[in-house]
Amino acid sequence: MFVNPKPRKADKKRASTPPEAHADRRVPTQERSRQRVERILDAAAHVFADAGHEAATMEAIAARAETSIGSIYQFFPNKAAVFDALVRRHHDGIRAFFDGLFAGPLLEGPWQTLLDAGIDAIAALHATDAGFRAVWSGQHFTKSMLDEGEALNRELADRVAVVFEHKLPGLPAARRAFVAMMVVELVSAMLILSARRPEDADAVMAETKALLRLYLSPYEGDAAKASGKGRSKLRSRR
Repeated sequence: MFVNPKPRKADKKRASTPPEAHADRRVPTQERSRQRVERILDAAAHVFADAGHEAATMEAIAARAETSIGSIYQFFPNKAAVFDALVRRHHDGIRAFFDGLFAGPLLEGPWQTLLDAGIDAIAALHATDAGFRAVWSGQHFTKSMLDEGEALNRELADRVAVVFEHKLPGLPAARRAFVAMMVVELVSAMLILSARRPEDADAVMAETKALLRLYLSPYEGDAAKASGKGRSKLRSRR
């Protein structure tokens, strides 16, 4: 998940740019090369997270990956390209997380359980993901990072809105997309705050759940109606 420090644009394209569309790197086609790129990005995540964007170097990434600097330059022309690839990989991980969440048994329960479990799970994911710390430790924003992050948040909000349609029957259809956007943006912001204040991370996320329960509870409507909606119907609308 991602917070966008710039205003949204209504006419922005929803799909994020695939890695193949970026001209700043060579896309590996063989499995051995793909594994090497993943090892480089794993190393880069730790280097960026520990040293910060400005202090990170290609030499440090190569040393951490236990490979030559020339091997990195085969795939990435510079540090900026490595960082952008790391951002895209992080966003892909968030998409995969939501795929699992929306396909799991939590959808059969009440919205409060889904909210709490979802926030707990994504907070744990971010806490253990060096890629997330790498992206946010230095607050280094790039155009690619902003554009792809904005597209990702819109995509996630669309999916959350579908869940709200069935779990919050009192939420008017005209407000559904906006409320879903608010939830996604709030959780994103609080995840970043928890990364900046790790000593308060648990408290920050607990307060996030409390805030969202208060925000969403007026839309709960008929609880029986909400719990009666089947998971299959939710899947068919994604």
